[in-house]
Amino acid sequence: MRSIARFTIAFSTLALSTISAQAPSRSCLVELDQVGGVGKQNEIRPGVFHQFGNGGVTAHCRGEKTSMKSDSVAWYSDLERMDLVGHAVFEDTTIRLDADRAIYYLQDQRLEAYGNVTLLNRKTQSRLTGPNLTYLRVVGTRDTAEMLATGHPQARYRSETDSANAEPYFIKADRMRFRGNTRAWAGGGVSIDRSDFSARSDSSELDLGIGGGFLVGHAEARGQDSAGYVLTGRTIRFRMSQNRLVWVQARGLADATSSEWRLVADTVEFDIVGQRVGGGRAWGNSTRPRAASLSYTISADSLALDAPGQRLTELRGFGHTYATSRSDSARVDADWMSGDTLVARFDSTLFSRSTLSRLTATGAARAYYHVPDPKRPGSPGITYSRGTEIAARFTPFGLERVDVVGDGDGVYLEAGAPSPPPPKGPPPIPTGLVKPSPVPAVRP
Repeated sequence: MRSIARFTIAFSTLALSTISAQAPSRSCLVELDQVGGVGKQNEIRPGVFHQFGNGGVTAHCRGEKTSMKSDSVAWYSDLERMDLVGHAVFEDTTIRLDADRAIYYLQDQRLEAYGNVTLLNRKTQSRLTGPNLTYLRVVGTRDTAEMLATGHPQARYRSETDSANAEPYFIKADRMRFRGNTRAWAGGGVSIDRSDFSARSDSSELDLGIGGGFLVGHAEARGQDSAGYVLTGRTIRFRMSQNRLVWVQARGLADATSSEWRLVADTVEFDIVGQRVGGGRAWGNSTRPRAASLSYTISADSLALDAPGQRLTELRGFGHTYATSRSDSARVDADWMSGDTLVARFDSTLFSRSTLSRLTATGAARAYYHVPDPKRPGSPGITYSRGTEIAARFTPFGLERVDVVGDGDGVYLEAGAPSPPPPKGPPPIPTGLVKPSPVPAVRP
């Protein structure tokens, strides 16, 4: 026991004398508290020692609440490096780190951990696990702690501004980086999950200090449980308020779907209310904004929609608008309406689905539609109208009435007459975005 005691004292004294020479650049002066087993010391050259101890080792930083312990320890004075081997634990006022092995570089206050690594942030209760981790403590010009993890780590991440019971982000990725208590980056097969949404991308950034995030590469955001919306794009941005998602935007080949509609454009953004889409907007040039419900497709230079409770109630198109329907799958030419501005209103059915109830076009408005005639079986009549404003009303079974307001004209071809080519209008818009409604039009 005396030899062990002498080793402990010698180790502690030598380590402190070596470190103290350059103390102003350090934040930790290590003092050994206990070496429970056998110790060994090798003098590499005058004044340079390598020291080893086992049997349970504990140490601390002089004058601060930082402690270390492990099954065994090695100190290399020329490298200013301490190795903690076997059940290594490092604790300070900010974190607790557990690993199979850890290396502590005192020169730049860098801690490297390997094997079954678990790091707990005491301030935020964030937790990271993985095969390896580098922890950079605050020292010199480094005014904020940083962490780097590779090898498919996982994190349960919170901000220091969150309450103790705030829901965390569950993050998985090939690699992660954290700065301070509010910023995180992840790369390679990133997934972020919460109860209100989930996200996937090639890489991501979270800035909980401002309450937002950024997803890059094959990005996807999805409403959880019964929310049932999916938003994809090359990049996705989102914002949080009071720890809840309130806004999400996809850019580059943006595509949004729900149980009732689909929306595509260069850029699509949604307002999220109570975990559900409450409204949204779409615009772009390379991908013309296009929205499709069960049987109707509307395109325009830009689109806006109202969907309280994620139930579509109104869709507005601005600039070169065009709406088309195929309520009768037996017809080749579809009904359509166009104008400078177009407003589509939807009502909920008994089955809680949204159906088109009114469609209004204003400014150089035009409409082409079929009119069934019960007295003339066969092909329906065809009407082509132009006016300042055209309004069409619908029942759940199809078109009911069309009104032309202001200066207008038109032509009507009776049912049974040979169908001429449809008038030249806006280019046809594909309607294969969603499956057409199976409900046939009712012929009076």
